[in-house]
Amino acid sequence: MPGHGSDYSTEERQLRTRDEKEGVEQWVESVFFAVGEVTFLGLPAFYGLMDAEPNAPLKFAALFAWLALVICIGTFRGPWLDVDWPPVTPLLLLLRLLYYNVVIAPVAYGGAAIDLAFHLPTVTAAVAVLLSVGSAVAFPRLARAVDVR
Repeated sequence: MPGHGSDYSTEERQLRTRDEKEGVEQWVESVFFAVGEVTFLGLPAFYGLMDAEPNAPLKFAALFAWLALVICIGTFRGPWLDVDWPPVTPLLLLLRLLYYNVVIAPVAYGGAAIDLAFHLPTVTAAVAVLLSVGSAVAFPRLARAVDVR
């Protein structure tokens, strides 16, 4: 028969069931997609923080704000916690764009203010993480309120 080779690996791959990811592998994949979501949608805030002062404390707090958002969102998207993470619809994508920027920039400035007041990087990081975690926890409720309208 023309066009058919003796290699049946393609047909075998199509017949095999795909293994579902679970456990740590599923969590890493979820966090990976959260990295892309938060980083891409938070670009306006990150761009605005590039030359802002106070430079080092601001970047330090922004890094922890970003990290906490990514880990929270990646964890909330999976089945590990009882969080009904909202799907990506056009309206909720716009909300995410606004929300992530409104979270990242003020948390970075708040963390920088804490750093200037106390000169303790651990306190700066803790404040940025707590504010970001609180913001990530609040997002599903806000998304439900916006999506209902």
